[in-house]
Amino acid sequence: MMMIRRTFAFLTAAAFVALAAPSLPAFAQDDLYSRMQRVNTGLNTYQADVTVAIKMNTFPYLNPTLEGKAYYKKPDKSAVQFQSVPALAGQLKKVVGQMEPPSDWPKLYDVTKSSDDGSVATFKLVRKKNGRIDHVDVKVDDKTATVTEMTYFYKEDGGTIKFTNQYEQMSGNYVVKSQTGKVDIPHYNADISSTFANYKLNVPVSDAVFKD
Repeated sequence: MMMIRRTFAFLTAAAFVALAAPSLPAFAQDDLYSRMQRVNTGLNTYQADVTVAIKMNTFPYLNPTLEGKAYYKKPDKSAVQFQSVPALAGQLKKVVGQMEPPSDWPKLYDVTKSSDDGSVATFKLVRKKNGRIDHVDVKVDDKTATVTEMTYFYKEDGGTIKFTNQYEQMSGNYVVKSQTGKVDIPHYNADISSTFANYKLNVPVSDAVFKD
Protein backbone atom coordinates (compact mmCIF):
# COMPACT_ATOMS: atom_id res chain seq x y z
CA MET A 1 0.00 0.00 0.00
CA MET A 2 2.94 2.35 0.50
CA MET A 3 3.81 2.02 -3.19
CA ILE A 4 0.24 2.98 -4.13
CA ARG A 5 0.38 6.00 -1.84
CA ARG A 6 3.67 7.23 -3.34
CA THR A 7 2.36 6.66 -6.84
CA PHE A 8 -0.81 8.66 -6.45
CA ALA A 9 1.14 11.48 -4.87
CA PHE A 10 2.29 12.32 -8.42
CA LEU A 11 -0.88 11.53 -10.41
CA THR A 12 -2.70 14.79 -9.96
CA ALA A 13 -5.38 16.65 -11.79
CA ALA A 14 -4.28 20.21 -12.44
CA ALA A 15 -7.37 22.39 -12.38
CA PHE A 16 -5.70 25.80 -12.71
CA VAL A 17 -2.40 27.65 -13.10
CA ALA A 18 -1.74 29.95 -10.15
CA LEU A 19 -0.56 33.54 -9.89
CA ALA A 20 3.06 34.60 -10.14
CA ALA A 21 5.33 34.97 -7.14
CA PRO A 22 7.80 37.89 -6.81
CA SER A 23 11.61 37.67 -7.07
CA LEU A 24 11.74 35.05 -9.80
CA PRO A 25 14.96 33.83 -11.49
CA ALA A 26 16.07 34.69 -15.02
CA PHE A 27 14.05 31.98 -16.78
CA ALA A 28 10.90 33.59 -15.42
CA GLN A 29 11.37 36.45 -17.88
CA ASP A 30 10.22 34.03 -20.58
CA ASP A 31 6.96 35.28 -22.10
CA LEU A 32 5.21 31.90 -21.98
CA TYR A 33 6.12 31.36 -18.33
CA SER A 34 4.73 34.82 -17.53
CA ARG A 35 1.50 34.05 -19.36
CA MET A 36 1.16 30.73 -17.52
CA GLN A 37 0.88 32.64 -14.28
CA ARG A 38 -1.86 34.92 -15.62
CA VAL A 39 -4.18 32.03 -16.44
CA ASN A 40 -7.28 31.89 -14.21
CA THR A 41 -6.51 35.08 -12.32
CA GLY A 42 -10.24 35.49 -11.68
CA LEU A 43 -10.73 31.99 -10.30
CA ASN A 44 -11.06 32.14 -6.52
CA THR A 45 -12.87 28.87 -5.76
CA TYR A 46 -14.50 25.95 -7.48
CA GLN A 47 -16.22 22.66 -6.80
CA ALA A 48 -16.76 19.87 -9.32
CA ASP A 49 -17.88 16.27 -9.57
CA VAL A 50 -14.97 13.89 -10.18
CA THR A 51 -14.82 10.28 -11.31
CA VAL A 52 -11.55 8.34 -11.04
CA ALA A 53 -11.19 4.99 -12.84
CA ILE A 54 -8.13 2.89 -12.04
CA LYS A 55 -6.90 -0.13 -13.99
CA MET A 56 -4.03 -1.94 -12.29
CA ASN A 57 -2.03 -3.99 -14.79
CA THR A 58 -0.07 -5.76 -12.05
CA PHE A 59 -1.18 -7.72 -8.99
CA PRO A 60 -3.71 -7.36 -7.39
CA TYR A 61 -5.26 -6.36 -10.77
CA LEU A 62 -7.92 -4.11 -9.26
CA ASN A 63 -10.20 -1.95 -11.41
CA PRO A 64 -12.03 0.38 -9.01
CA THR A 65 -14.03 3.45 -9.99
CA LEU A 66 -14.41 6.19 -7.39
CA GLU A 67 -16.94 9.06 -7.35
CA GLY A 68 -16.56 12.28 -5.42
CA LYS A 69 -16.21 16.05 -5.44
CA ALA A 70 -13.10 18.18 -6.01
CA TYR A 71 -12.63 21.56 -4.32
CA TYR A 72 -10.25 24.48 -4.71
CA LYS A 73 -9.81 27.69 -2.78
CA LYS A 74 -7.31 30.41 -3.58
CA PRO A 75 -4.38 30.56 -3.17
CA ASP A 76 -3.43 26.90 -2.75
CA LYS A 77 -6.10 24.84 -0.98
CA SER A 78 -7.42 21.79 -2.84
CA ALA A 79 -9.03 18.51 -1.86
CA VAL A 80 -11.27 15.71 -3.04
CA GLN A 81 -14.04 14.06 -1.03
CA PHE A 82 -15.12 10.59 -2.20
CA GLN A 83 -18.59 9.22 -1.62
CA SER A 84 -17.13 5.99 -0.25
CA VAL A 85 -13.97 5.69 1.80
CA PRO A 86 -12.22 2.37 1.07
CA ALA A 87 -8.48 2.30 1.64
CA LEU A 88 -7.74 3.39 -1.92
CA ALA A 89 -10.14 6.34 -1.71
CA GLY A 90 -8.40 7.44 1.47
CA GLN A 91 -5.06 7.47 -0.35
CA LEU A 92 -6.52 9.56 -3.18
CA LYS A 93 -8.30 12.03 -0.90
CA LYS A 94 -5.73 14.80 -1.14
CA VAL A 95 -4.40 14.07 -4.59
CA VAL A 96 -6.78 15.82 -6.99
CA GLY A 97 -5.70 19.39 -7.65
CA GLN A 98 -2.31 19.09 -5.98
CA MET A 99 0.00 19.79 -8.93
CA GLU A 100 2.53 22.48 -8.03
CA PRO A 101 1.59 25.73 -9.83
CA PRO A 102 4.26 27.32 -12.05
CA SER A 103 4.56 30.22 -9.62
CA ASP A 104 6.03 27.75 -7.10
CA TRP A 105 8.51 26.12 -9.50
CA PRO A 106 11.47 28.39 -8.65
CA LYS A 107 11.13 27.52 -4.94
CA LEU A 108 11.10 23.77 -5.57
CA TYR A 109 13.05 23.19 -8.78
CA ASP A 110 15.93 24.30 -10.96
CA VAL A 111 14.02 25.12 -14.13
CA THR A 112 15.12 25.28 -17.77
CA LYS A 113 13.07 25.66 -20.93
CA SER A 114 14.38 22.84 -23.08
CA SER A 115 12.36 23.37 -26.27
CA ASP A 116 9.58 25.36 -27.90
CA ASP A 117 8.36 24.69 -31.44
CA GLY A 118 5.80 27.50 -31.38
CA SER A 119 3.01 25.09 -30.52
CA VAL A 120 4.24 23.16 -27.48
CA ALA A 121 7.01 24.12 -25.06
CA THR A 122 8.87 21.77 -22.73
CA PHE A 123 10.29 22.74 -19.35
CA LYS A 124 12.71 20.56 -17.39
CA LEU A 125 12.33 20.73 -13.60
CA VAL A 126 15.10 19.31 -11.42
CA ARG A 127 14.14 19.02 -7.76
CA LYS A 128 16.35 21.11 -5.47
CA LYS A 129 16.01 18.64 -2.61
CA ASN A 130 17.50 15.21 -3.25
CA GLY A 131 14.90 12.48 -3.51
CA ARG A 132 13.59 9.61 -5.63
CA ILE A 133 12.67 11.83 -8.60
CA ASP A 134 15.46 12.71 -11.04
CA HIS A 135 13.51 15.36 -12.93
CA VAL A 136 10.10 16.32 -14.30
CA ASP A 137 9.35 17.16 -17.94
CA VAL A 138 6.42 19.56 -18.35
CA LYS A 139 4.70 20.30 -21.66
CA VAL A 140 2.82 23.56 -22.05
CA ASP A 141 0.44 24.66 -24.79
CA ASP A 142 1.88 27.85 -26.29
CA LYS A 143 -1.55 29.21 -27.22
CA THR A 144 -3.41 28.71 -23.95
CA ALA A 145 -0.38 28.69 -21.58
CA THR A 146 -1.82 25.64 -19.79
CA VAL A 147 0.12 22.58 -18.60
CA THR A 148 -0.91 19.69 -20.83
CA GLU A 149 1.49 16.97 -19.72
CA MET A 150 3.84 16.13 -16.84
CA THR A 151 6.24 13.18 -16.71
CA TYR A 152 8.16 12.26 -13.55
CA PHE A 153 11.43 10.34 -14.02
CA TYR A 154 12.66 8.19 -11.14
CA LYS A 155 16.35 7.90 -10.27
CA GLU A 156 16.95 4.44 -8.90
CA ASP A 157 14.58 2.27 -10.93
CA GLY A 158 14.17 4.08 -14.22
CA GLY A 159 10.40 4.22 -13.87
CA THR A 160 8.10 7.01 -15.02
CA ILE A 161 4.76 8.47 -14.03
CA LYS A 162 3.01 10.51 -16.70
CA PHE A 163 -0.28 12.34 -16.90
CA THR A 164 -1.97 14.54 -19.48
CA ASN A 165 -4.71 17.13 -19.00
CA GLN A 166 -7.56 18.10 -21.32
CA TYR A 167 -9.15 21.48 -20.60
CA GLU A 168 -12.36 23.35 -21.25
CA GLN A 169 -13.04 27.07 -20.93
CA MET A 170 -15.59 28.34 -18.47
CA SER A 171 -16.25 32.02 -17.83
CA GLY A 172 -12.78 32.89 -19.11
CA ASN A 173 -11.05 30.21 -17.01
CA TYR A 174 -9.37 26.97 -18.07
CA VAL A 175 -10.51 24.01 -15.99
CA VAL A 176 -9.58 20.36 -16.40
CA LYS A 177 -12.25 18.33 -18.19
CA SER A 178 -10.38 15.03 -18.08
CA GLN A 179 -7.00 13.58 -17.21
CA THR A 180 -5.23 10.37 -18.12
CA GLY A 181 -2.35 8.94 -16.15
CA LYS A 182 0.16 6.16 -16.71
CA VAL A 183 2.27 4.56 -13.98
CA ASP A 184 5.20 2.50 -15.28
CA ILE A 185 7.62 1.60 -12.51
CA PRO A 186 9.07 -1.80 -11.55
CA HIS A 187 6.44 -4.12 -10.04
CA TYR A 188 3.68 -1.54 -10.48
CA ASN A 189 1.85 -0.60 -13.66
CA ALA A 190 -1.49 1.15 -13.83
CA ASP A 191 -3.68 3.35 -16.01
CA ILE A 192 -5.75 6.07 -14.37
CA SER A 193 -8.52 8.11 -15.96
CA SER A 194 -10.24 11.04 -14.24
CA THR A 195 -13.14 13.13 -15.46
CA PHE A 196 -14.52 16.37 -14.03
CA ALA A 197 -18.05 17.70 -14.50
CA ASN A 198 -20.62 20.16 -13.12
CA TYR A 199 -18.09 22.83 -12.22
CA LYS A 200 -19.29 25.64 -10.00
CA LEU A 201 -16.87 28.57 -10.05
CA ASN A 202 -16.35 31.24 -7.41
CA VAL A 203 -18.87 29.73 -5.00
CA PRO A 204 -18.52 29.58 -1.21
CA VAL A 205 -16.24 26.68 -0.20
CA SER A 206 -15.82 25.90 3.49
CA ASP A 207 -12.31 25.45 4.87
CA ALA A 208 -13.64 22.30 6.55
CA VAL A 209 -13.44 20.34 3.27
CA PHE A 210 -9.66 20.74 3.25
CA LYS A 211 -9.18 19.14 6.66
CA ASP A 212 -8.29 15.46 7.17
